[in-house]
Amino acid sequence: MEAVFGLLLMLLRVSHGVETSCDGRQDGAQCYGALGGTVVLQLMDSASEIFRYEWSKNNKTAILQGGKNKKLINQIEKRSSFSDGTFRINSLSRTDSGEYTLQTYDSSGQRSEQRTLQLFIQGVEAYCDGRQDGAQCYGALGGTVVLQLMDSTSEIFRYEWKKNKIITILRGKKNNIVFNVIDDRSFFTPSDGTFRINNLSRTDSGEYTLQTYDSSGQRSEQRTLQLFIQAPVSSVLLVSECLSQGWTRVSCSSEGGDSPQYSWTLDGHTLTDAELLSGNHETNNIILKQDVSGRLVCSVRNHISSVSREENISTCKGVETSCDGRQDGAQCYGALGGTVVLQLMDSTSEIFRYEWSKNNKTAILQGGKNKKLINQIENRSSFSDGTFRINNLSRNDSGEYTLQTYDSSGQRSEQRTLQLFIQGVEAYCDGRQDGAQCYGALGGTVVLQLMDSASEIFKYEWKKNKTTTIFWGKKTIVTNNIANRSLFTPSDGTFRINNLSRTDSGEYTLQTYDSSGQRSEQRTLQLFIQAPVSSVLLVSECLSQGWTRVSCSSEGGDSPQYSWTLDGHTLTDAELLSGNQTNNIILKQDVSGRLVCSVRNHVSSVSREERISCIFINCTLSNGTHISQWVSAATNTLCIELTTAPTTETSTVGKETVNTVTITNVTSSNQTVTSSISDDPWYFRKNNVVAIAGVLLALVILVLVGVAVICSQKKQKNDKPKEETDEQELTYADVRFMQRQGQQVQKRAEVEVEYGQVKFPQRPRQSVERAGDDCLYAQVHKDR
Repeated sequence: MEAVFGLLLMLLRVSHGVETSCDGRQDGAQCYGALGGTVVLQLMDSASEIFRYEWSKNNKTAILQGGKNKKLINQIEKRSSFSDGTFRINSLSRTDSGEYTLQTYDSSGQRSEQRTLQLFIQGVEAYCDGRQDGAQCYGALGGTVVLQLMDSTSEIFRYEWKKNKIITILRGKKNNIVFNVIDDRSFFTPSDGTFRINNLSRTDSGEYTLQTYDSSGQRSEQRTLQLFIQAPVSSVLLVSECLSQGWTRVSCSSEGGDSPQYSWTLDGHTLTDAELLSGNHETNNIILKQDVSGRLVCSVRNHISSVSREENISTCKGVETSCDGRQDGAQCYGALGGTVVLQLMDSTSEIFRYEWSKNNKTAILQGGKNKKLINQIENRSSFSDGTFRINNLSRNDSGEYTLQTYDSSGQRSEQRTLQLFIQGVEAYCDGRQDGAQCYGALGGTVVLQLMDSASEIFKYEWKKNKTTTIFWGKKTIVTNNIANRSLFTPSDGTFRINNLSRTDSGEYTLQTYDSSGQRSEQRTLQLFIQAPVSSVLLVSECLSQGWTRVSCSSEGGDSPQYSWTLDGHTLTDAELLSGNQTNNIILKQDVSGRLVCSVRNHVSSVSREERISCIFINCTLSNGTHISQWVSAATNTLCIELTTAPTTETSTVGKETVNTVTITNVTSSNQTVTSSISDDPWYFRKNNVVAIAGVLLALVILVLVGVAVICSQKKQKNDKPKEETDEQELTYADVRFMQRQGQQVQKRAEVEVEYGQVKFPQRPRQSVERAGDDCLYAQVHKDR
């Protein structure tokens, strides 16, 4: 029953229309919704601080009424929901069109604000004027298109409308329609020359030709139109991500739309080059520069639909990394000021008690089954079912962390450790060797060890590309030409450069001199500035042969290098069909497990993992559609049928017994009927025929033995003295039948479980001579 109820809920959640969103916080906003779809209206920033508000239609009907500490009144609550300023209306109809007014009031009852919005509800219906030769018309997949083919047919002696110059769709004479081959889903109106086609499919796309003839049979006119059927854009997903340099990457993806076109606005204006680092306002992926924030809106449209999505973009603070800490001894890395996501366990729901501590001293997390979670750093972290997210990382977060789990008896069931290293986007390089190669992160810091100490060097000079002097000095007195972003420490000979740019790349030469002015030493180093790898995207796809294609893409990194592991080991040739150290691989059939792609360069390393498993499905749906293909086990929603496992209950009260037997129907008088049906396929495999026959034979023997025992007991009871306690003995046979696979569902109604009840009446006080023994017989039938 629960499974069936879950299926019903799933079916009810199926969306039957297009969802659009609109910002109604500006007075006079114009909003659009699709007929039968959903519209999400942003009416106010927040309702929690408004003393009283009212939202009405056409200045008459109050739709919403509420306010601070007031109960919300929603006149259309059956198909809508309101949450802190956002109103979502489902199952839109044309009557929802109109002018809506929001009025807010202060505590004294004075109106503090009023603004209106116009809501237009449109069907996924398109109109096109096809009276011009070569017209291009568009219709929505599953929708309606109205084509204006001519002004009127009243003056046209004969006309014919063909598809691809072969198939005649429509033919008529003046105001009479001779035939319409698609009249089950279309309608032609001779008086205004319009042809309306419903339930459009992609096969309706093509070139259509209208030919008209005069009374002599001569063709008087011919013109064509192109009809394109497109899937409308149904929803938009907006995903933002912080990159290491403080930039923000935003991806806008649409669902279901053919030939989508994208546009972006920030706080109401089109994005400018001053705000964009890459991309433009017409692509679906953009990167915003540092410190760019505000209300970002991505709009997606094609010829027959338009949908938008918005998100408030805030300034990025740091890099996010992730690490699997479920293996003992794992090494995890976090970026200074950024975020690390640690997978500590699969799930906490079945762990009686757990504790996660740092350096075996400080307990960071404590919790368990039916226990309150204690998080010592909850002001900058969150824990959810095995995953711990720590924000605003500092160097103090580095250390060894230990997870200990305990069972209900208090015994420790498991212990594992992980090392967490917090690194700034900062690199160190020993440049004391001539020809050293050093790397720094774009926008980060590099610390170069140029000498042991400057205190014993009479004079030194450090140049870039042998021409530009960066700094020079005598012992501890230093002149630094980039002092605004660098620091030389004479005592340890280190030169620290911050806010690195690509122009810092080059060959640097250190020259030292003695007191006589003679050059005592010269050595060079090469400095390379690279953009760090900021994030990794892992995408897998099941191919037709059962192979799995996996693509690993990185963002922002220069010269990325890729490596793969499966369940902790490097991929082998036995698992790989193609690829290895590349970002695209194909795994052989039946290869599954925890796949990790690691991307690194000289200044950064990031990884991403995914559980890989392809399964083959082969079924026929209830509508007759046959599905036979390889799909991902994690995301598969096809060929899933609900099954209910049979349950067996055995209870004993006094001498009342229940015997459970799995056979076909057994008929007897005074029966109580129940049913128990299972679809377990192992019962019906051909290689189990012998086993089934043996089981049936054993069951028959058991039934016969049971009958004999009952008869014997009955006879013995009749011979006992009358002082015996009056009792009734009930014997039930719980007979269950497992439905054969492939039999029609209608037969299930005939398969029943029957309880045969035999009552032995109270013994008479006087001795009564029995006519004969009372016996119970069960007849076993094997249903074919």
